[in-house]
Amino acid sequence: MTANDRAVWARLERRRRHRPILDSELLPTRVGNILRAAETRPYHRYGLDAVAIWPRLWLVLPEAARQELANARTSLDASVATAIWGIGFIALTPWAWWAFPVGITATATAVVGWTPARAEVFADLVEAAYDLYRSALYQQLRWPLPDTPATEKHIGTELTRYLVRGSDQPHPTFTAPT
Repeated sequence: MTANDRAVWARLERRRRHRPILDSELLPTRVGNILRAAETRPYHRYGLDAVAIWPRLWLVLPEAARQELANARTSLDASVATAIWGIGFIALTPWAWWAFPVGITATATAVVGWTPARAEVFADLVEAAYDLYRSALYQQLRWPLPDTPATEKHIGTELTRYLVRGSDQPHPTFTAPT
């Protein structure tokens, strides 16, 4: 591959990572798709429903990971707030002519640049939290760890079902506390 080919491949790979896997999961906005990809990828990889599992995973994350996630979320929220304030400035145009250029610049910068970039950082950290700490969640819940990548999705789906609906089934057997 040439350097140009590698650059194109890297750009396409980055876009793929920040897009939901299934077309039925697509949302109307770029930021929505970035966040939806992070939300659905743990299910497609590990069988874990990110929305249902997240509060439990959050509690087993080390403080450093929680802080990184909180900082990324605060940064994302600030960029969205900038866009909203920019729109507010545009609404002031009838009373102050200078509000329009300020508002349009702030809104465009936030919507096109800051918010998607910050959403990607937050999404990557959410995915990394599942990649790195799902085993800590299994251990804390005393749920048997998957033996192989091939069985992980099935076991993750069972864990999600157990946490959402409960179970009175004899399987799986809880592991001994560590």
